[in-house]
Amino acid sequence: MRTYHVLVSKFSADKIKLGEVLNKATSLSLEVLADAAAKGALWHQRGGKGKILKLRNLHVQVMPLDKLILYFEPKILSLPELSSAECLLENERYGVWNKLAGVLPQGTQTGDHTSLIRYVEKIKKKDVFLVHRLDRETEGLMIIAYTSEAAARLSELFLKNKIQKTYIAVVKGVLPKGKKETINESLDGKEAITHFEVLEVKENTSLLSIKIDTGRLHQIRRHLNFINHPVMGDPKYGHGNKNREGLKLLASSLEFIDPWSREIVKVSLPNSLSI
Repeated sequence: MRTYHVLVSKFSADKIKLGEVLNKATSLSLEVLADAAAKGALWHQRGGKGKILKLRNLHVQVMPLDKLILYFEPKILSLPELSSAECLLENERYGVWNKLAGVLPQGTQTGDHTSLIRYVEKIKKKDVFLVHRLDRETEGLMIIAYTSEAAARLSELFLKNKIQKTYIAVVKGVLPKGKKETINESLDGKEAITHFEVLEVKENTSLLSIKIDTGRLHQIRRHLNFINHPVMGDPKYGHGNKNREGLKLLASSLEFIDPWSREIVKVSLPNSLSI
């Protein structure tokens, strides 16, 4: 990856079109620069202070004290844009979307064109907001807010553990059918609580229904690996649990009380995991 840090004043003492200054600073063609900007690889800090935000339009005028950063990674930029995603429920404030395995919930500094949130932004033609996240490898339900006020209120529900999330996982090894267990091993020095119930057992795998009280990094995957029953297909955790089908973990349902209507909202995916 090539990273270009550009101070506009080095190329112009007056306001100038973004594309023109980037072309001078990087020697990249306007076509290549326009593609990188459209895909979320270009960042702008007005006056060299404060928030650093994406810029997608090369025709924007920038000022001498402005700072630009271009994270130019051709391998990332060549990846196809996300072209479809399913919304299972929505209103004017938020939607519940199904993120497929392998899809990023949001972009990185090198680009966002492959992410779910960017797809929704293009569909809605405005900025939208992540309320929570799923691992890239995990398929399942995600709430995306359509206003900043909705994002704040829904995020508060997550923080107060008022959104019930259920996951389905296929794990390595045999556990007694019907067994219920709670794992409360701390992760990264923080409390982490995972509950599971064994739904089915077949050969050397078990199908679990899982609920979590906390949202630590890779919590379910790390906790199940801790008890020596790693999720099948996990590329990071466990031994003898790899496969060609991907991670066998599905965020299958969400249930909460809508903060505005006070009605119960419950959205579920068909259980596509089996053993």
